[in-house]
Amino acid sequence: MFFIISGEIKSSGSWFLPELCCGRDVGSFMEVKVSKIDEEKFEVLLGETRIELDFDSLEHLHTQMSAILRPETVAEKQNRHREFLSKLSSASDSGIQSLLRTASHDDILVLLHSSEKDTALKKKLYGNMSENSIKMYIEDMLFQFSDGVKSYQFDEAMTRLIKTVETLVEQGALTYDESQ
Repeated sequence: MFFIISGEIKSSGSWFLPELCCGRDVGSFMEVKVSKIDEEKFEVLLGETRIELDFDSLEHLHTQMSAILRPETVAEKQNRHREFLSKLSSASDSGIQSLLRTASHDDILVLLHSSEKDTALKKKLYGNMSENSIKMYIEDMLFQFSDGVKSYQFDEAMTRLIKTVETLVEQGALTYDESQ
């Protein structure tokens, strides 16, 4: 049985989708419902079929659906993240230090992991840390991201980091060298 992601929303977390058989609408509707079981488990009902997903799996499904349904939004977000990372390499040293003090440890880990291929940004970030901080972040990064950064973790961290940097810019704590 095939179904499409559209239809009439009936209530929060529950909606009805047209049922398709062999690509043809068979005239009936399948209820789709998502419920939270606990902090890490979710239940997805597709008609009579029950699927239990953990948080990471549900986030992965969400990411895949977003890429299919709203590719322009995903592309805009990726461009915003690329521009942010590119511009951050031209930030003042004192601004980078303010960012390192202000942002959460986990968000800094994502930022450091994201800078691995950008020599200028990597140099800028590590150049504004003490040797002990560098060692701690590298150890934490190796442990936490041994399988890489999950896309939802990256998106969430980038969103928080962008907001933090915007706040630091408004406060005058972070400036950019426009000549770079």
